[in-house]
Amino acid sequence: MLKKISVRLVKAATTLALAGAASLASADITVLQIVPLTGPYGGIGWHMQVGAQVALSDLNARGGIGGQKVRLVTANQEPGDVGKQARALIDKHSPVAVLGVVGEDSVQQVLDSRVLDDSGLALVGPRVGASSLASGSKMLFLTRPSFTFEIARVLKHYATSGMRNVGIVYEDNGSGREAWAAASSEAPALGVKISGVSYLAGSAMVDQAVTKMLAAQPQAIVLASQTAGAAAFIQRFRAQGGTAQLTALSLVEGAHLARVIGKKAAHGVSVMEAAPNTLNESVPLVRDFRAGYQKFGPNDVEPSQAMMESYVAARTLIEGLKRANGSKSKLPAALSALDHFDLGGVSVTFAGAKRAGLEFAEMAVIDRQGRVIR
Repeated sequence: MLKKISVRLVKAATTLALAGAASLASADITVLQIVPLTGPYGGIGWHMQVGAQVALSDLNARGGIGGQKVRLVTANQEPGDVGKQARALIDKHSPVAVLGVVGEDSVQQVLDSRVLDDSGLALVGPRVGASSLASGSKMLFLTRPSFTFEIARVLKHYATSGMRNVGIVYEDNGSGREAWAAASSEAPALGVKISGVSYLAGSAMVDQAVTKMLAAQPQAIVLASQTAGAAAFIQRFRAQGGTAQLTALSLVEGAHLARVIGKKAAHGVSVMEAAPNTLNESVPLVRDFRAGYQKFGPNDVEPSQAMMESYVAARTLIEGLKRANGSKSKLPAALSALDHFDLGGVSVTFAGAKRAGLEFAEMAVIDRQGRVIR
């Protein structure tokens, strides 16, 4: 079943790329996006492609960068050394920038390979939660909040709601360990008691975590994980009588979670969102996204938060390209000069050597229909 889904996503991604590039056969500027289009994270990768393509297609419809069109080349992030993959793809496509890359280990491989420094390329908007990566390279530009930032928001919300006993279930990787460390640091000042348990990164092996949380009986539980692990935990925890309030950090796609575990099981689960909710048209950025999506997005798929996050990353890159006049060599400095730049209700700052440019996270909840609402 997974293989069939992956094949469908690859075909859909190819169709989208061809549609976006139909009038760009002689594009002057190329942006390389590296995201998983197959395997367990293939769905997220496709959504990231859609979000970026919507932003760039809208840009091209408005004249591009100084009259130059921008072409998005989306490549599958395959298992193995992503640093080596990135080098080969960069040599092949000669991009002005790289978008995407999913997962801390993969981003670290890219940084360790020094391909960004060797090629002078900026990497914008990787899908990660570990702020420690922000100090890894001056060529790295993060456009989503860290788990440290999100955890602080969640624990403050719990504390003000009278919940003083909180469990942390975290994936044993960079993002998850950062979430646990942040919770351990933030909790005492808020008067919150925490208990934590990790599980194997990239898996849904959460039985031990379920057993420990049932024994600890926290009032609320934070899930610092990907969607697969969160889905498995919620199903098994609820099936065994667990009643704690559940909140998933932003690497969990709320609407997808509801489809995986069912609307009934997902109802009432809170999710943190790393970009404005796609239904919140009071935010100018969301209005821009939805208008672009109506013109350039797939007409049979509802917009997702992963699309919105990728749209934010692409819009950030676009502003840098405008300031650099499309120049690869000038782009890192142009991005680094962004100081409270307003994307439309959300601001980005990389000035002063800051590499985690977006500090935005808000809590939403999954309703009875499986929708994620504020």
